[in-house]
Amino acid sequence: MTKSKRTKAERPLPATPRETFTTALGKPVDSAEARTVIDVLGGAHEIRPLKPSVARYDPDTARTVAWDFPSAPPANRWTATHLGVQDDTIVWITLASALVDGVTGDRAVFLRLSDDDEEVFRPQGPDWNWAPGIIRRGTAHLLDLDVGQGHWDGNYKFPLTPRQAENLQADLLLYREVWDGLVRICQSRRFFDDPTTLPGDAQAVIDARCGRG
Repeated sequence: MTKSKRTKAERPLPATPRETFTTALGKPVDSAEARTVIDVLGGAHEIRPLKPSVARYDPDTARTVAWDFPSAPPANRWTATHLGVQDDTIVWITLASALVDGVTGDRAVFLRLSDDDEEVFRPQGPDWNWAPGIIRRGTAHLLDLDVGQGHWDGNYKFPLTPRQAENLQADLLLYREVWDGLVRICQSRRFFDDPTTLPGDAQAVIDARCGRG
């Protein structure tokens, strides 16, 4: 009896030092560091767009696509080994533990660029529990909102123009109106039926209350 040959996709991939994957973060997908990681993961990949979920929304995540590697071991039961690519740059990597030297068990390995969010404003006081904060990410402003969804808490970040951020900080009644309007959208049947409606609906509320400029 002869042993059947294993195909390339079936062969276990060799474990690689964590630094090999870490150095690809923040690099363009055509860089030498990124190409090394892509080759380690088997080379072939499938691209799928990410969509807003009913538990999370971030405009940067919505602009990210996942490069799934079907020949690599899955990172865990819920997600395949993949790269997160935004504007042709690797912003996060999810790996099976078998792919990383020194990692044991079924734990996935998550590597992400720091988003460097800086909170610049949050209303204070007992009447403002769970109030959203205004954060700065680079030169952009975002409204950082936590919303109870029953069995979990959802987190949503909505873009603000500098003028909108300024108006919200100057008028707490306006802040409350925007907050209440966004919570209703995040808990609406429309959003749960189709999460892709969230960005447009939220932007409409923010623009209606705070102006477009």
